[in-house]
Amino acid sequence: MAETMHCYRHPKRETRVSCATCGRPICTECMVATDVGIKCPDDARLPRGARAGVMKTNQVVRSILAGIGVAVVGIPVAYVLFLLPFFTWLISAAAGYGAGTLIYRAGGRNGGPVAIAISVVATAVPFLVVLAPDLLAGAFNPLRLIAMAFAVVAAGVANRQI
Repeated sequence: MAETMHCYRHPKRETRVSCATCGRPICTECMVATDVGIKCPDDARLPRGARAGVMKTNQVVRSILAGIGVAVVGIPVAYVLFLLPFFTWLISAAAGYGAGTLIYRAGGRNGGPVAIAISVVATAVPFLVVLAPDLLAGAFNPLRLIAMAFAVVAAGVANRQI
């Protein structure tokens, strides 16, 4: 059986209802029925798009963990991408978009500047790791940097707010 919740505004009242936006438990006196579900009084007053892009701590943590996973798995992927003779930029863009979508979904589909930053950094890191020896030697291929730019931009686009 689930743990008993108590209204965040009335701590002595038990409830089984929580806000559709923020997830806080609310009692029958506090809940406000809206077109998109039952909400707490605070979120019911906000316009529909006001909370878009605002991430809770657990969503940021999940996005960061997904970003770390993307960066680690992306190193061999970036290495293989640079071995391909044709359409490296197109495949890089698809990989970046996929990475950005994964991070967007891991963060609860909330998007926003934090998720975009995590996606961009997590997508750029594998490319920079693979390109580092060439960049340090001063002999790099500009097409590889273009492929990286396509991947990074696509990762950011995947986190746009809808």
